[in-house]
Amino acid sequence: MGTIIGILIFVGFTIGIWFSYRLFMRGNTDEEKVAALLPSDFKPDLFYRKGDTYVGYEKKKNRLVLVDWPHGKVLSPKEVLSLEPEQESMLGITHHWVAVNVPDPDFSRYRIWFQFRRANRDAWLGQLAEICKK
Repeated sequence: MGTIIGILIFVGFTIGIWFSYRLFMRGNTDEEKVAALLPSDFKPDLFYRKGDTYVGYEKKKNRLVLVDWPHGKVLSPKEVLSLEPEQESMLGITHHWVAVNVPDPDFSRYRIWFQFRRANRDAWLGQLAEICKK
């Protein structure tokens, strides 16, 4: 009997946490933050999103979209000034980014997060370098 009550309490807490997340995080999840900054007619051929960062390329219209929330930018790949690999270590954990420098005086450096995956970062750095001819 005690096991059944324990299971019911666990299930109740799980449903309560899920419901409160859906109720209070509405419009504030990473996916929704990124989606709000994307152009409505943007159909990427190639894209990557992790957390609240995003990079996408639409070959047909030759558009590159960068999002480093709360900033977003739509530009031509040839407008990219430079691409740089970046890493930062905290408490022995290394985070990897691709920094994309653009000609914008207000926000000139977009960082795309690749979590702890250096190989993913390096692969995307190569793809972006090919797209941007850098």
